[in-house]
Amino acid sequence: MVEKILEMFQLQEELNRKINENWRDIRTYEDFARATWIECAELVDSLPWKWWKKQEADMENVQIEVVDIWHFIMSYILLGYKDAGEAVESEEIKQFLKGLKEDFTEINIKGEYINHYLGETDRYRKIIFLAERVAEGFLKQNAEEGVFFFGLLVKNTISFDNLYLLYIGKNVLNHIRQEKGYNSGEYRKIIDGKEDNQYLFELVREVKSRDELERKIREAFEKIHN
Repeated sequence: MVEKILEMFQLQEELNRKINENWRDIRTYEDFARATWIECAELVDSLPWKWWKKQEADMENVQIEVVDIWHFIMSYILLGYKDAGEAVESEEIKQFLKGLKEDFTEINIKGEYINHYLGETDRYRKIIFLAERVAEGFLKQNAEEGVFFFGLLVKNTISFDNLYLLYIGKNVLNHIRQEKGYNSGEYRKIIDGKEDNQYLFELVREVKSRDELERKIREAFEKIHN
């Protein structure tokens, strides 16, 4: 697991540099905290929380949003360390792993939050609660608290192995976006009425190994964008 976390941090560093070589000098903790809580809000909006209208849960999009949140959490953590290796050894990642394992020992988290989590029996309300706690942690810029709840969020929505595979796929897609003019506005995110994230999710479901993932995604998106 640690090897996969390290690989994801290294890929995130590479992507951030592709967007801007000097990203560490330009971006701030506030930037990544804001991006994190906004993605949390998008996750919540994929679930039936609106009492005034009928909604269906979109769990595929929930999983995509979890991966998007992870991009910004890793970037937030990377700002505090000189490289990916140090970041993976950080207290933040120790807290992430605790959340992933539902390990409630030696954590500095409000007891009522843990009791709420353990007592909630409705799946969607539990996921919403966790997303809100991730957002709260980063709004307070308490990264250790935020990543602990993110670990719980992963456990309850996607699993670590699927987070890894979907992150790898999304990382490839983000590189394709940059190569095809995402920053300049030339990139088409909606193709034939579907978001590129939806195409990506379908591809990831078909692939069982990391090795074939990039090739299949690049082949598919070359066809989609032609």
